Order: sequence, then structure tokens, then C-alpha cells
Amino acid sequence: MHLDLAAWLNIVSTIAIVGALIFAALQVRQGNVKRRDQAAVTLIQTTQSEGWTRAFELIRRLPEDAQASDVDNAGVEVARAIIEFGVRLESVGYLVFRRNVDIGTVDDLIGGAALIFWSRAKNWSLRERKRSGNPKFVEWCEWLANRIASRREQLGHKPAEELYGDWRE
Repeated sequence: MHLDLAAWLNIVSTIAIVGALIFAALQVRQGNVKRRDQAAVTLIQTTQSEGWTRAFELIRRLPEDAQASDVDNAGVEVARAIIEFGVRLESVGYLVFRRNVDIGTVDDLIGGAALIFWSRAKNWSLRERKRSGNPKFVEWCEWLANRIASRREQLGHKPAEELYGDWRE
């Protein structure tokens, strides 16, 4: 079988189109990896600050399943800490919802802090929603804590050293 010029051009153009599609797919994949990596860096930058740490330390002192009265009795500084911590955690929850940051990354980096926060801030936050008439107050914190708890219930949760203790460079 002898191929004429038109057949050769069709073969070459088909190969070029397939090559371009493969190249585009690889570029999209590389862009997604880069976006995910940048989102993880942004997550770390968002949560790592002196204010975040100070707020978490105050919140952590509250009892698990703290009542609104526990927060009130702890003072204005603790309520302020819940708001400060919650505002940052809200952003993280929304980024997870939008799939800009992977839930696994958030769970690995700050999942425990999110669960501790919500276990202590939940009842006070629910009261503040009613008091302020704003049902959206720290809504993404609640959403994120519930997703992390569900994920851990399904997959289990082990510390990094147990999971990755044999990791090598």
C-alpha cells in the first residue's frame, strides 16, 4: 500500500494533535500539583502566627464540650481568641470546600487543632449565632471540624511517626 501526500499529512496532523493533547494534559497536571503545593504553603502561612498560637493556647484551656458559660466565665480574652482563631479557620474550611486545599493536607497539618477548637467553641458559637442573628458565624469552622471527624472515623487516625516512621529521602 502506497500512501500519498494527503494521507501522510493526515497521519502527521493526527500525531501532532495527539501530542498536543498529551502535552496539555501534562501541563494541567503539573499546574494542579503546583496549585496544591502553593495552597499548602498558604495554609501554613495563614495558621502560623503568634496571634494564632496565643488564641489556640487560650481556647485549649477550656474544657472539651465547653458550655457558653464556660467561655463567658473565662473572660473577654478567651471570646476574642475564639473569634481570632475562628476567622482564620473559616478561611481554611472554605478553601477545603472549594477544593483549593486537600482535606488530607489540612487534617495532617491542623486537623487536631480544628477539632480541639470546635469541641471548645461550639456551644458558645451556636449561642452567638442566635444572639447576633447571624447563622453563618464560624460556619466553615463547624463544617471543617465535621469533615475532619468523619474522615478520621472512616480512615482512622495515627500520628505521623507511626504512619511514616520508615520514610527515607
